[in-house]
Amino acid sequence: MSAKKRLVYNGRHGLPEGTRCFWCGSGDANPEFILNPGGSPLLACCNQVEYEKAKAFINKDNKVRTPYYLVLFVLLVVNLFFIGMDIHTWWSYAPLLGICLTVLVWPAVFTHYEFYVRLGLVKTRRVIRFIACAVALLSMLAALSVL
Repeated sequence: MSAKKRLVYNGRHGLPEGTRCFWCGSGDANPEFILNPGGSPLLACCNQVEYEKAKAFINKDNKVRTPYYLVLFVLLVVNLFFIGMDIHTWWSYAPLLGICLTVLVWPAVFTHYEFYVRLGLVKTRRVIRFIACAVALLSMLAALSVL
């Protein structure tokens, strides 16, 4: 018997009620494509293609997450320095623009993967990128208003 067949979730085989696809967010997740067997919360996908994409995302995220958070931390410290020193020049908005561009490149702002499940990874990343673009536009407009 394979390892997937032996796993029991909530006292029964298969997926718990309401398990959504990690990649697309649809409600028809397949018990054969579980990203974290035995894990909590359960991350499952609809099909093999989405399973491979989600697995690739998780692997890349595990490699990129630490440098990503370090870059965000440095930009945040510089931004707080400019705010604390009450500097109002056009270049004082550069750290905020850098934060937005960093989030735009790799929109992994959530620390736990279960936050992506409600809408699905693809839609959640689109929403995060849209918000990052809006804040970047506002920071550029604020920089232009200082000129």
